[in-house]
Amino acid sequence: MAMSAPDRPLLSVEDLTIEIAGASVVDGVSFAVQPGEVMALVGESGCGKSLTSYALLGLLPDVAERTAGSVRLADTDLAALPPRRLRKARGKDISIIFQEPSASLDPLATVGAQIAEALRQHEAVSRREALARARDMLEAVSIPDPDRRLHQYPFELSGGMCQRIMIAIALICGPRVLVADEPTTALDVTIQAQILDLMKRLVAERGTSIVLITHDMGVVADIADHVAVMYAGRIAEIAPVDDLFARPAHPYTALLLASVPRLDVAPKATLATIEGLVPSPGDFGEGCRFTDRCPLASERCRAEQPPLFEERPGHRTACWHRDRVGEIARAAA
Repeated sequence: MAMSAPDRPLLSVEDLTIEIAGASVVDGVSFAVQPGEVMALVGESGCGKSLTSYALLGLLPDVAERTAGSVRLADTDLAALPPRRLRKARGKDISIIFQEPSASLDPLATVGAQIAEALRQHEAVSRREALARARDMLEAVSIPDPDRRLHQYPFELSGGMCQRIMIAIALICGPRVLVADEPTTALDVTIQAQILDLMKRLVAERGTSIVLITHDMGVVADIADHVAVMYAGRIAEIAPVDDLFARPAHPYTALLLASVPRLDVAPKATLATIEGLVPSPGDFGEGCRFTDRCPLASERCRAEQPPLFEERPGHRTACWHRDRVGEIARAAA
């Protein structure tokens, strides 16, 4: 697989559309990730984040079908590869950390065997060499006493260690892109901070690009370079992380940020919330999918789907009333 030029994205997703039972659950999603960059896909549950991440590796469930779009890693369209070539790229060029390590790791195989298996799928190495490299990878992801852990089973380890093992499996073949699907959801705050520090170290030391799937805006602020906010299968806003937090240009983004708990509010103050629920694919309608929950919604919003407008260089938003989004932030302050 050819290396990408320095001025081109390493990973480029264009007009990705995924359907389930004829309904578009991911609709025209586009974003790009530069080498050594962390791109976060954020939004509530049901917005299409995880389906998007699975589509990057060709791992969609049987009920879902990619009906349009491309997923390019450097000069290769992963979405167009035949299954055998895609299996070779998966794990070696692009890899994934699944959301629940306890459900992804084999309880009947040792940690070392599972990491070594991932390596031997892509490289002609002996079992002894594979285990030696697995041991080195455990050390690289800060697992204490790696010689002992190599021979233990996942059920003998903590949730934080199992997540590190998932990262070790994903990284053993040196992929250029790592997709992390809610990698800190089931972890306590201390372990979550350790996992985020580990991911930042991977970017700094290995130049790994990361596509981070999350609903936690605190995690986004800590690790991401760019953010794509998804709602009901579409990109609502995409921007550099600092610009998005400072000046959100979509009502959904502004409400997400307003609902994050803050330390500078009065004790027992009511938390801000977003009223209503993400609509089901059969109820999307013709216009903006956030209309029924949006305080700025108008008849035009119900009738016409807004395109992604260039709000500022590198900052795009899909909103007809983007000039009024500041009203939401001021009301929540």
